[in-house]
Amino acid sequence: MQRRSVLIAALGFVAAAAVGILGAEFATETEIVSAIRRRLPFLRFDDAGLHRFAKDYEGVMLQKRPSWYRWKYHFHSLFAKPPAAQWGISNDTRSRREHLEDDWATLFLLSSDFFANKSDESRTIQYVQFYDPTVPCNNWFARPVIVPDAHAS
Repeated sequence: MQRRSVLIAALGFVAAAAVGILGAEFATETEIVSAIRRRLPFLRFDDAGLHRFAKDYEGVMLQKRPSWYRWKYHFHSLFAKPPAAQWGISNDTRSRREHLEDDWATLFLLSSDFFANKSDESRTIQYVQFYDPTVPCNNWFARPVIVPDAHAS
């Protein structure tokens, strides 16, 4: 066995691991749409809005630059159980993919008019804009600040 073949095999393994780590977080538009429909079968969706959400999600994910901490988290999450499962206090047996699909469904509901219309399941859910918790106007649960009028007495 030559040293060159060992180095090429190691390089191939590292490349395959990097593709696996990066590919685990990215999904196609149709995968996101079908996962949301599977998780929320009792709701009616606006098809154009659902596809627009999937495109916005992909755009947001692609804008995130990989950092050392993100690489370390993804590498660690491939081989380690969550802390609660390590200590024996969790009975969550869902896979990483199932967690991701649940996150997509939750994020879509927060990005839609579902909660603004009092969780009415009989309506068709319209996509509004991508939910960003750091933007207060985008938070459906935020209440406007009411400043009492000092001159009214």
